[in-house]
Amino acid sequence: MFESGFHRSIKDACIYFKKLGNYCWVYLLLYVKYMLIASKDKEEINKLKLKLKAEFEMKDLGEAKKILDMETERDRKHFELKLTQK
Repeated sequence: MFESGFHRSIKDACIYFKKLGNYCWVYLLLYVKYMLIASKDKEEINKLKLKLKAEFEMKDLGEAKKILDMETERDRKHFELKLTQK
């Protein structure tokens, strides 16, 4: 990840980030076998997925519905992301 311009968070070693431009970032969150990629730039997300697939065996499950036993719910109209855990 470092070779691709990513930096590791000093607060959490499972978070990598890369600045793409003004107010645009791509985040890669890793925890054991789980991965979540987030960015405003969908093309950058797809580039990162291709790079990771070339190096690792992985499945693309599409938009996150659940991660680490937390359910995600997006309201794009109101720019909200809700996480819930039972």
